[in-house]
Formats: sequence, structure tokens, C-alpha cells
Amino acid sequence: MTSYSDIAAERIREVRRKRGLTAAELAQRCADIGAPEITAQSVSNIETGRRDKDGRRRRFVTVDELVALAVALEVAPVHLLSRPMPPEDLPFPAAWKGDPNAEGLALVWRNFIKGEQALPGMDARSYMTEAPEEDFTRLALKLAEERGQGGKGLD
Repeated sequence: MTSYSDIAAERIREVRRKRGLTAAELAQRCADIGAPEITAQSVSNIETGRRDKDGRRRRFVTVDELVALAVALEVAPVHLLSRPMPPEDLPFPAAWKGDPNAEGLALVWRNFIKGEQALPGMDARSYMTEAPEEDFTRLALKLAEERGQGGKGLD
């Protein structure tokens, strides 16, 4: 199964290459923003996962590294954590595996990671309790528009 570190590593490598950066240049950007511990060797280890002889990832991406790399790459951290991918590769709940609605669940999972949608079975109100008010309002307006209410009743 794909791990979040696998997804992040792949996305970090993809974005780094899109930006035309070497691992050393990305490491320098990290140092410039106050994360000198992310060296060129660290970038390489994050991207490869330092696999063991059985192919298991030995090097995971920390939250601190993810945020620093996102700043250095000039991309939202969430876009290093999620990407469109086949449902069978997503690290979502095992109960969803083989579900006939897997394609839709993959979108739900991406929206969950982005803070836009509770997972099936979750209490949506609880899910949104930690969202900043402006995010909650933006999402409520979006939902109202999708439902054809044009944001009425949100004042």
C-alpha cells in the first residue's frame, strides 16, 4: 500500500523537477528559509525513502520537513500530500477497498485531506469545528451555490 510519505516523496520530486531544481538547490532554498537540516542528502533520502532490502520505506517525511519543503517549493503543503491516483493505491480506510464507488471515494479522500469534506460516517459538524471561520464560510457558500441556494441564509 502507498504511504503518505510515498505520496509526499513522489510529489516533492515532481515539483522539484518542474521547478528545474536540483536536490542541492532545493536544500539551499530550505536553508534560506530556516531549515538548514534539510540537506541535499536529506532531499535524496526523502525522495527515495531509503528502502530496505525488502523494498520497505525506512525514511519517512516529517511534518516539519513537509512544511519547509512546501515553502521552499512554493506550493501548498496539501498538494504534497495528495494527488489524483487510482483508488487501489490510495491509503484510505481498508473498509473502502473493493467498494464499487471507489472512484468517488478517491475524490472524497482528496477533499478530506484538503479540509473540504468529512469522510462517510464522520460527523460533518465535528469535522468542521477546527476549520478557521473564513474557511468554514467559504465552504458553506460553495455548498450553497452547488445546491442552487446562492448563499442565502448564511448571514
